[in-house]
Amino acid sequence: MAENQATEALFDVAEQLLEWGIFMLKCLIPIIWLQSIFSPFQFLVLSVVVLLGYFLLTLSPPHDSAEPPLVKPKIPVLGHLIGLARSQVSYYSHISTQTQLPAATLPIAHRKVYVLFDPILQQAAIKSKDMEAQSFELFASQIFGLTENTVHKIVGRDKDMESSHGTTDMEQVFKVAFSGDRLSKLINTKLGALADTLNAISDGQGVEAENLFQWLRETVSRATSKALWGEKANPYLDEEVMEAQWNFDTHMDNLLLGFLPSIVARTAYYARKRVNAALEPYYRAHYDQDDPTVSEFVRGRARVLRSYGLPDDEIAKHEVSIMIAATTNAIPTLFWCNARMFVHPGLLAEIRDEVSSALAVVLPTIAEDESNSKSDQEEVKKEIKIPLVGLEAKCPLLASVHKECLRLASQAVTARRVLADTTVFNPDGGQTYLLKANKDVIMPAKVVHRNPAIWGANDADTFNPRRFLDTSEQQGKQLEKESGSGGGGEKLARLRKAAFVPFGGGRFLCPARKAVYMENVAIMAAVALGFEVVGLDEGCLVMGDTGRGGIASPLEGMEGAKVNIRRREGWEGVVWSFG
Repeated sequence: MAENQATEALFDVAEQLLEWGIFMLKCLIPIIWLQSIFSPFQFLVLSVVVLLGYFLLTLSPPHDSAEPPLVKPKIPVLGHLIGLARSQVSYYSHISTQTQLPAATLPIAHRKVYVLFDPILQQAAIKSKDMEAQSFELFASQIFGLTENTVHKIVGRDKDMESSHGTTDMEQVFKVAFSGDRLSKLINTKLGALADTLNAISDGQGVEAENLFQWLRETVSRATSKALWGEKANPYLDEEVMEAQWNFDTHMDNLLLGFLPSIVARTAYYARKRVNAALEPYYRAHYDQDDPTVSEFVRGRARVLRSYGLPDDEIAKHEVSIMIAATTNAIPTLFWCNARMFVHPGLLAEIRDEVSSALAVVLPTIAEDESNSKSDQEEVKKEIKIPLVGLEAKCPLLASVHKECLRLASQAVTARRVLADTTVFNPDGGQTYLLKANKDVIMPAKVVHRNPAIWGANDADTFNPRRFLDTSEQQGKQLEKESGSGGGGEKLARLRKAAFVPFGGGRFLCPARKAVYMENVAIMAAVALGFEVVGLDEGCLVMGDTGRGGIASPLEGMEGAKVNIRRREGWEGVVWSFG
């Protein structure tokens, strides 16, 4: 928190300096005029200085009329950068609201960036073969502390493999690790560990937690690490290492500045160092290859990196990213889903009825008589297995809540680099825009996820648990009514499909999204059915903004207050499992 405030203060100072610089240059104009009376030479020198200074401070990059409209910042040169530092991904929403443009060109310093606000244009760009993602190459050195040599080896090998085989080594690892028996093992291990945690919650006092987000973060992170890193030498079993991983994840944006990281990004820098110190001996001892409980995902990635000639310390630095990919979006999503359920008692009751009916749950009862004491009743156990496959179809309200939470919380920012001049076209709006080579394209999900013209003028920013319940003819008629014109329903239905992009899109679509979705819906079902979350305060639930995109976490200190997670009355004897 302190680092973020310091960064914002730094940008405030930069903004003031720019304003003063322009003001001082303008003040020099009368001085130049006076100097011209006494010394033509001084007049010439001062004129050149002022003109050059003003030119450098206000110059925008060249702009073609076929490109998206140019949106200049109020503060020249760094205005958009300051806006992003202050408002993070919401800055794109501010621009979209103010300009009402389907796309824009933002001049930043002496470069320009294209931002696509229209979902159809975003889909066109995502599917384009003239663009590629370059985020690893651009930021890996600063974020993960990798040497330039390591980055060149990985990127160079990826490009060689892509040109010869159409895919990279790491993409092949994803395909193998997230399919068949290997995926089943990963999911079963994670959910088995989560079931152990749920079953360990006592029937009486339950579990006290600082807040629901913290409890879920610790519980799911521990289970995820066991599924990924195995049981023999899992480095994340050390609570200090896990805490350091989360500190790194939370504050890693500050490392992008690349300037004195041990001072400017102190929390992230030393957290990363602590995690690296735990991972390096793990890879040096080759636990990733020797322990049969390690996931194929961890095993395959390490095998690929060793084939590139990376030493163990560089592999350790690189693989800090695994836990980020596995938890940074899944856990906030699960938090918002459970929080929304438990702060709306009526909704919770409906979901409980829906899940109970879908699973045909019948709780055991024992008549209390002379032959069955109360202690006998308390010992009665009932195993309930939450299925992973088919739960969405059987529990449409539960699935709708999950999707609606994703819509509101996802702030994914999909970025592409234009490889060759290309165009994107929206047949509905009739817009065609030129995107020039070697420029970056930004596609913010928050803009399309909360667009009132797509999701409803009255509730685009609010939680509607039934929004995704019906995608049939009935929804089309409702959308047509909202659009106010004949045929609008079909168009809006298509727009909503294009405008729901919580996982990105195209070739770089999150490869584990289906597995995470099944896991989250199953966990939601178990928690809703068998537990109470007491003390959750809706007034203390505030969603934050992300600096780099992804699923938004709650603001620090606004995670819903202290809670008690306890067994639901009548469900004390249930033993939970997933499968």
